[in-house]
Amino acid sequence: MSRRKRYIKGRVYLINDCLIVKHNKANSRVVAVNNDKNNVHIRRITKYQNGGLNARKGIVIEIYSDIPVLSVVESKTFRKTLKGKNIEEKRMRKTKTRLNKWDMNKIIKKMRVANQSLS
Repeated sequence: MSRRKRYIKGRVYLINDCLIVKHNKANSRVVAVNNDKNNVHIRRITKYQNGGLNARKGIVIEIYSDIPVLSVVESKTFRKTLKGKNIEEKRMRKTKTRLNKWDMNKIIKKMRVANQSLS
């Protein structure tokens, strides 16, 4: 019996926000949306604010053990750091949380719609 392949797609990581944006906030949660360990595409996870901008533009996800409050996955995908380098998995801290397939399907579906509108 072969070993199951480990995917990083849907895994939640902790990062310093200064890796991808100018302000520094420690222990921000992000989710990986592809499977390349040397060039990870990530989306930030923020707290849900009723009637706020992130409630209208983000994707609401379930409550997980590592994400204890109602949260939203932002619609912007980060593919590079501020310095223009690829985002590597080893630069982020792993958690034991992984988004379930229903939440990931919502995120991937929203990404496809955004990519089609650009074309």
